[in-house]
Amino acid sequence: MQNSTGHYNVLTHGIRVLTPGLIADIDNIEWLEIRWQNLTDMNPGTFQNLPNLRTLKISLNKISKIKTGIFNTLTNLTILGLPLNDVYQIESNAFDNMTSLQDIDFTYNRLESVDPRWFLLTPSLKFINLSFNKLKEIPANIFGNIKSPGPFILWFRGNNIANIDKDAFNGMKTISELSLKENKLKTLTGDFLHGREMSSWLSIGYNKIKCIDEKHFATVFVANYTDIWGNPWNTECLKKIQTWAKENHKSVQNDPY
Repeated sequence: MQNSTGHYNVLTHGIRVLTPGLIADIDNIEWLEIRWQNLTDMNPGTFQNLPNLRTLKISLNKISKIKTGIFNTLTNLTILGLPLNDVYQIESNAFDNMTSLQDIDFTYNRLESVDPRWFLLTPSLKFINLSFNKLKEIPANIFGNIKSPGPFILWFRGNNIANIDKDAFNGMKTISELSLKENKLKTLTGDFLHGREMSSWLSIGYNKIKCIDEKHFATVFVANYTDIWGNPWNTECLKKIQTWAKENHKSVQNDPY
């Protein structure tokens, strides 16, 4: 169903599996959403000859696996949203040749790990949203294949992350926003930001952090604004953080408002 020029909502009328060629040969489609359709699977070749498609959102379905060949021909796509599904497996080559892709959204799925191969052939990628999955750590080099110059927006909110490797963000020179909110971090050293420019915003709120060693303040609070609200801070440690932030002209906020 077309809402306006170039904007389509797809109603699958009971179809649970998207088959090859099901959505094809539409020149004027720019924005496509498939939601609340109880889809369980998509097969390679589902999307064919959609030269002007820029935004594709497949949400609120029951898709568990993303296979190679579903999205690879969408070379002009800039935004891919897969939120609110049951995705736990994504094949390594699933996003190959998506040369225009800038924004990919995996929120509210069941991913337990990130495959570095996903980002090898997505040279325009700038925003990766992995919030509300089942990640327990951010290991070394998961973004090591990134070719985009950035700056990057990375959201990991609402996972179970307790550890961040010092080489977790290798391949990224500039991170403008990093959300680690609502995880299980107990402390931070900031080693994972070493050698990177952290410009705009860092969120470490609602973790389990009681204190950060004073010697690490300068490597943790590198962003212009850092949200630390919702942690069980030690009172003296919090005072030291606030004093340091004031002296170093950084905004470190322990206030939800």
